[in-house]
Amino acid sequence: MKKLISLVLALAMVLMVGAALAEDDGSISVTNATNGQTYEAYLIFTASPSNPDVVTENIIYTATAAQVAVDGFDDVFDTIVDENGDYTISVKDGVSANDVISFVKDNIDDLKQGSAIAGTWDDNDTITFSGLKYGYYYISSSLGTLVTIDTAGRSITVYDKNETTPEGPDKIITAEDSSIDSNLDQSSLEAEDNKTSVGSTESFEVTFNATNWVKDEDEQVAGTGTQGTKVTEWNFADTPTGLAIDASTVKIYVNGVDITSDVADIAVGTDGKLTFTIPWVDENGTHLYATETSASALIPVKVTYDAVVTDDAATAKATNEVVIKYNNDTELGNDKTETYTYKFKVLKTDENGDALDGAEFELYFGEKALTFSVIDGVYHYDPESTETHIAPTGENAEALVVGLDDETYTLKEVVVPAGYNKAADTSVSGLSPVDTADADATTVTIENNKGTELPSTGGIGTTIFYVIGGILLVGAAIILVARRKASE
Repeated sequence: MKKLISLVLALAMVLMVGAALAEDDGSISVTNATNGQTYEAYLIFTASPSNPDVVTENIIYTATAAQVAVDGFDDVFDTIVDENGDYTISVKDGVSANDVISFVKDNIDDLKQGSAIAGTWDDNDTITFSGLKYGYYYISSSLGTLVTIDTAGRSITVYDKNETTPEGPDKIITAEDSSIDSNLDQSSLEAEDNKTSVGSTESFEVTFNATNWVKDEDEQVAGTGTQGTKVTEWNFADTPTGLAIDASTVKIYVNGVDITSDVADIAVGTDGKLTFTIPWVDENGTHLYATETSASALIPVKVTYDAVVTDDAATAKATNEVVIKYNNDTELGNDKTETYTYKFKVLKTDENGDALDGAEFELYFGEKALTFSVIDGVYHYDPESTETHIAPTGENAEALVVGLDDETYTLKEVVVPAGYNKAADTSVSGLSPVDTADADATTVTIENNKGTELPSTGGIGTTIFYVIGGILLVGAAIILVARRKASE
């Protein structure tokens, strides 16, 4: 009896086992099952209980000659051969449940009896194997082998322990529609950080692998029969800074299929936060989505949307952190992207390196003069403004320009300080990211030299030349007359 009870307990931890009456009217229902998986049942050992409704007492398990011949079988089980040539088995003394688990798993192809028994889905979460003879059964799924059971009786229910923990999220920036120039489109970009300018439209992509059930590591112990957590909804939230998310651009895909129209609460709040809930079950509590493949419990979800870079990103990096929860309770995870604008500083000096007031500049990208709004003396790139002039002023004759993309520009002097020559056009590149201190920003120094003063309209002009010419003519005449008189 000790050995028989040991066998029962070991098999209860090793096998997805079901007991059924000899009249083949027993059944095993697997709840917590993962939609989209393939489940199959195999008879391992036949059983002869004295009371079919009490499966932990007075049960005789019988193996076949082929099973007994499996290499290593006699290291795990003791066998007794009766007069009919049937093998009654019991677990050897000193053999642990884990030893039995390993043996059965490693030799399932040789231990299973007959063909696979197909089950019937009762709903999206339960599959039932009916018409089973009394015995112990090994049920496998395309996710792995089920190895837990509490009891086995005329009709039993067990829990699938192969549900997978969901994964993610992962958040990336996928494209840029630059406000500076459409040629700066970066549609090939896929990164967690980004170079951009104020007014640009950024595209974001969030992916995570959902599941219908969430595995509870603490309760996934063979023999406990405790189910995991059923997912009824997935909750999405993205909190941005320096970005204005456009709710109308949100697209939601499950298993590659656009389900956006099934999500009713997509919204951006007054705080700029994007939120919505993806329903995961129907009104009957049945899961809506199958797994991507029969070999995976994961269900891929992708969310895309656009956001415009605001002026807040001109003075601090723009971030947006997405948080994914399920059942509006448990957080799956979070991920953040960072978006940077760039800046530089203009210093205006004379030929001696001293600060020089009075100059004004325009900043060009290609043939386009960029426009700015002046806020607290700082030139913020603003595609909606009409002001193009940048005027270095103050004790150091400087101007800070912010909110640009990290590109190459041309700085052109359009107003020249009085008494100085116009400076040559200057190329500006290698700008500093917005999180660099203003004092350390990339500096472009423009030098002006004093010019040579030329005659102006209405001055002495050519008069001096006529006067000198007249004097020379008079002198020549006097000399000529004097020579003639001397000659006479």
